[in-house]
Amino acid sequence: MTSLGSSEVAANAVRSSSKALRASFALRSWVIRTSRMTATPPKYQLWHPTRGISFSPAARSPNLAPQDGRALNEAAVTVNKAHTVASHADDLDTASLDPKLEGLSLSTSKDAPPNSSDSSSEAAKTVDENAAKQETPLETKVSDKPPVSALPFKMVDDLFYAAKHVSAGSAGSFWSYTKYRETAQDGTEQKVKVHYCRSQHTMEKVCQQYFVGEPVLGFDLEWVADSMKRHGVKKNVSLIQLASPSRIGLFHVALFTDKDDMVGPSFKAIMEDSNVTKVGVAIKGDATRLRNYLGIDSKGLLELSHLYKLVTHSPRGQYREINKRLVPLATQVEQYLHLPLFKGQDVRSSDWTKPLNMDQVTYSASDAYAGLQLYATLEYHRRQLDPSPPTPHHAELNLPIRLAHDLELASNDDPVVDAVEVTELEATAAVKSRSTTSKSSQGPKDSRVEIAEDRVACYRAAHPTTRVSVPQLRAYYMWHDQGLKPETIARLLRDPPLKTNTVIGYILAAIQLEKLPVDSERLRQEIASTMPDSTLRSRWPFVAAAISVSS
Repeated sequence: MTSLGSSEVAANAVRSSSKALRASFALRSWVIRTSRMTATPPKYQLWHPTRGISFSPAARSPNLAPQDGRALNEAAVTVNKAHTVASHADDLDTASLDPKLEGLSLSTSKDAPPNSSDSSSEAAKTVDENAAKQETPLETKVSDKPPVSALPFKMVDDLFYAAKHVSAGSAGSFWSYTKYRETAQDGTEQKVKVHYCRSQHTMEKVCQQYFVGEPVLGFDLEWVADSMKRHGVKKNVSLIQLASPSRIGLFHVALFTDKDDMVGPSFKAIMEDSNVTKVGVAIKGDATRLRNYLGIDSKGLLELSHLYKLVTHSPRGQYREINKRLVPLATQVEQYLHLPLFKGQDVRSSDWTKPLNMDQVTYSASDAYAGLQLYATLEYHRRQLDPSPPTPHHAELNLPIRLAHDLELASNDDPVVDAVEVTELEATAAVKSRSTTSKSSQGPKDSRVEIAEDRVACYRAAHPTTRVSVPQLRAYYMWHDQGLKPETIARLLRDPPLKTNTVIGYILAAIQLEKLPVDSERLRQEIASTMPDSTLRSRWPFVAAAISVSS
């Protein structure tokens, strides 16, 4: 009996061991199959007589985690809502406010969860790194030293290093005019003063006293994001910004009374004087708005993107990179002024027809002043080049960028942004027209096209992960903002004209991809009526829903 019992125990032990081995083998097989299914095949596979297939250790599997660029951008905006300039409120020249600036609403981080500072900081760092990868060349590294400035107002070293050492995305980490000072002969420091003018009378007084006679001025505009041509001047030219080394003028045209002229004679004289250089990014588009809505024919316009590319690429001999495509102001500021520029979408897309709060004052004042400081810094670096190329021509002249006094780049007025997608239809048309000279390449662009391209540049700078192309956005803005019909847009964009169906396709693609606002009645009559409802529902479901096309 004892022998029999021992045999049964032994048999049970053998069976248990066999089951364990089978389970272990099954588990190992499952792991191997799973790894083969999920792992990306190595880039290099070499046969070795003793080891079999040898996989290169350099090959790595891609990061398969979903990357939602829009979500990351929203996270950055949430973190940036902590941006405030309350500590610099005394920089405003209250004597110049007419009427007095009262009840400024300061944005704070009260809406943030109690213990979310660490996670928010990490999110901001992630977004900043991604944005840097998209906008800044890989070989470019932002300096940890204060920027060079040839102006009397310079970045304060202590404020610069303080901004460098705080968390990325926090209130103190951004570039701002509030970090600049001039040291007087008696050792006292002077801050940059902001004049916020809410009447034409005050605007004229400030221009006469502080901006007439300045050789170089920073210039910028703000307007309502969804404004259209029929909305008039107050929504299309809501705020005008001028900046000298010591002063910034914010002229809130949207608040001027209807009985006033929208701008005074001094501002008009400044903008039309070719001997006064006005600097900015996408400056021709801003000048076109002044011409169309205020009757001002601006001259002396310098596009900072042209000077930026000349200074950045000349030392490396990368002359093919020197062209007239626009570079976002934020990219230029971070590279040459060494701090990121605050570009919170919540402030940028805010209502500029209402009295400004402190966030809007700081945002708009910093944009204009950044252009002026950037110009001075770029000019310093240009003069250090050997040989030193001349400063680019004023943008309204439409002349090539000069590498040296006897050498010019044969570059046309390129599109306003880098990534331009050309459809097969356009490419075919371009090949056919090589033997002939098109009218559109002989002269300057139509002002309506320039305004649309300005909007495209601003939109793509604010939405770096957008999937919509430049031609699509441009056609949409010409249709939605300016009230142009598709056939008119087709004639303005090219000679010979594009096909109307091509323009309609551009408009539909922009609306569908970006969920852009539309005038439902115009969309139904001018766009949707050109195709069957079934096609609209299958290819453009968002558009179909916007005009309630039922199945």
